[in-house]
Amino acid sequence: MIIKSYEVKKNKSNFQKNNFFLLYGENLGLKKDIKDFITTEIKQQNNSAETLSLYESEVLDNEDIFFNLIYSGSLFSKTKIITIYETSDKIVKKLNDTYNKYPEDVFLIFFSDILEKKSKLRNFFEKNTKTVCVPCYLDSEIDLEKIAQ
Repeated sequence: MIIKSYEVKKNKSNFQKNNFFLLYGENLGLKKDIKDFITTEIKQQNNSAETLSLYESEVLDNEDIFFNLIYSGSLFSKTKIITIYETSDKIVKKLNDTYNKYPEDVFLIFFSDILEKKSKLRNFFEKNTKTVCVPCYLDSEIDLEKIAQ
């Protein structure tokens, strides 16, 4: 499912129904703000949520660590929020495996640069029902004018 960046705060219900989020584009500040908003919404439901961060290269180099983070329990919290930075099409196979097993209390947030329309990662998030895809592009002059008014 695709959600425009300005609609994220209006559609809070998406964060209770979906566990997989892709934030892509060139606007790093907007991606960070949306990630913080998603994390805050999840922590409001479960205030003991554990937050973890990885890079795609770490996931690809040692997939056992990645799957252990997702599927093993935690002593401190029931819910996990895992952010994976610098993602590309290389991670789609592992993402698909995780999606098929669908861990209930694990939320995955993927950060990526600009993705082409043909990108496997982008297509995965746009076509699956339990995923959210948020493009984060730089503001145009028209957008800035609307904000200023």
